Amino acid sequence: MTGYEFSLDREAVVAFAASDGSEQRLLLGAFETIALHPFSAGDCHLRDDRGRDNQVMDLGSFVISFWADHAVRVVRITVIERV
Repeated sequence: MTGYEFSLDREAVVAFAASDGSEQRLLLGAFETIALHPFSAGDCHLRDDRGRDNQVMDLGSFVISFWADHAVRVVRITVIERV
């Protein structure tokens, strides 16, 4: 099985664009890893306002939230937060 594509929500795009080059490379690597393994669980999960479980991945300097849309084989990156 090959991985999924990934897509960033508007809030995630803004956070990604505000990051410097090395941070963007770190984030892109995480997005690729998530997309290659869309059934893997994050470090924890949170339910969004639509009742959907979002996985949360801790990258040290960032935390990203995502969910896998298995119907269309896309991982949706919803939030990128600097910690």
